[in-house]
Amino acid sequence: MESATKRSRLEKYAHKKLTSQLGTQAGEDLYQLSPAEIAQLNKIRIRTYLKAGIAGALGIILLYIPYHLWKDILFPASLIQLPFIDNQIEVEVEFLIYSIVLVIAEIAYLTAVNVNVVSQIAHACGCPNPSDVHYESNVNALIAVGLEKKQKELKSIGINPFDGLSAVMVFVYQIVLKLKAALSGFLLKVLITKIVGRYVLRMFVDLAGIPIYAFWNIWGARTIMNETRVRVMAPPLIKKFTQQLFDDFKDNIEFKSAIYNTLQAISTSKRSFHYNHFLLATSVLNQFNIPVDSTPEFEEDFLMKIPKFDEAIEKAVAKLLLFGIMIDGRLSLREKRALQNLRELGVMPYSKEEVKRWTKDYFEGRGLEEFLHLKK
Repeated sequence: MESATKRSRLEKYAHKKLTSQLGTQAGEDLYQLSPAEIAQLNKIRIRTYLKAGIAGALGIILLYIPYHLWKDILFPASLIQLPFIDNQIEVEVEFLIYSIVLVIAEIAYLTAVNVNVVSQIAHACGCPNPSDVHYESNVNALIAVGLEKKQKELKSIGINPFDGLSAVMVFVYQIVLKLKAALSGFLLKVLITKIVGRYVLRMFVDLAGIPIYAFWNIWGARTIMNETRVRVMAPPLIKKFTQQLFDDFKDNIEFKSAIYNTLQAISTSKRSFHYNHFLLATSVLNQFNIPVDSTPEFEEDFLMKIPKFDEAIEKAVAKLLLFGIMIDGRLSLREKRALQNLRELGVMPYSKEEVKRWTKDYFEGRGLEEFLHLKK
């Protein structure tokens, strides 16, 4: 558990917001949302979209309107001599500083919006509950969502979602994710310039980025809100599912020997670190009393071996695989392809329609009762 003395000021602020109201719900009350809770969550979502979108639009307006109207007065160009270059280059130093100040202000505002919305969603769902033995861990996980901190606890138990990728491929994968907003804004400007060319004022080309940056701010807020929901609802579901597995296979050596490989297969299908997967992994390992290994040896052809297991073990492994994929509340294209590959290998007995329905039920707060009580 993270010590309070080690928290940054932002983390202390987020901790104060999250613990300002204490939840009273536990168990199924947390992962099954009532109509009143759903209505409240929808109101929170709309308010947050407006705040994030307006922030993105204002960022562009406040940047380019003064620039184009009072450029010569506020942002005069200066000639700067750079080392190892013969010619001087023209740089708008004041405009660069002004841009940085606006970016910092927008990031600070959006961070506050994120922290507040995480707190509002958690409280609307009756979380965090101080009677929960994992209270501080759950609070820290929600703080990480609000501050958009990557949690890589999976590494501590030897599970790596990027297993099989080279360091270069991992780097490229992460860079592409971070450049979406900048690239889309740039491409829109190029498109407008090509279509209407010199007949459009430069100011209107720059302002064309307003909907793009508003959109990405809204998309970022949506990601934060969705992540908060699944983190609030996941722990009791994970506990219930793990107990179910343990009751059925606590004395089965074959199933226990397949657990680590199954958890790694889940992680590889995601290609990302996800806190819910860490919770699932530690819950299953602890329940079955399997020692944590920071450098476990995984079987490369493990998925090919699953159909050779005893029928009950094969179904249990498939169910654990699917639960781990669904527990982040969405199905990415990569996960859909992974599930299709598992079906082709004869490992996954559940159809696309079933998986889609269960994932939607979980995210929308209807629980996973149908899935949990499957006998096949």
